[in-house]
Amino acid sequence: MARRSPRDMLDTELMTRVRKNDDRAFREVYNRYQRRLLDFFYGMSRSTHTAQDLTQETFFRIWRLRARYSPNGSFPAYLFSFARNIWLEHCRELKKRRKLGRLEMFDVAAHELRADVAHHPDEIVWRSELSDTIGKALQSLPDEQRMAFVLRNIDGLSLQEVSQVLQCPTNTVRSRKLLAVKKLRLKLKDLFVGLEAS
Repeated sequence: MARRSPRDMLDTELMTRVRKNDDRAFREVYNRYQRRLLDFFYGMSRSTHTAQDLTQETFFRIWRLRARYSPNGSFPAYLFSFARNIWLEHCRELKKRRKLGRLEMFDVAAHELRADVAHHPDEIVWRSELSDTIGKALQSLPDEQRMAFVLRNIDGLSLQEVSQVLQCPTNTVRSRKLLAVKKLRLKLKDLFVGLEAS
């Protein structure tokens, strides 16, 4: 019988192999989840650079702690629990640097427009402003609401998976997400009124 390709395996099968030092299985896990982790960290930070760094740190830590993996429950919940802890560590480090007065003020491009040459300059500016407005609205949310929103609406985790990641009841996740949506609608109300008028 031919050996199955990592692409045909379930996440838990792959991680069982990763636990036994199978780097091909780990590459497949990376390929499946790298984009989702980038989206998560970008949704939390609005920084491409930070999203890339923290995504790499998440995969590095999963590889380093592979022997501890147990195939119980949802793999996305397992993965995003790592991501959540890494995000919280990142926030603590930023606060510590600010307190010590060592945080340099620089603007890392929070978003990059993949501007197509065919796009009109006005459209490029409009897209940039739209992305910036939505990003600022998202950043204004409290961390727990932003995280619930990003995990559920951007990364597509189920309520149960978000509940495992955030270590709180499903109803709490639901209410945090609903509060986030309500606040975002309020903050972006003028934007959508402007769009309808144009």
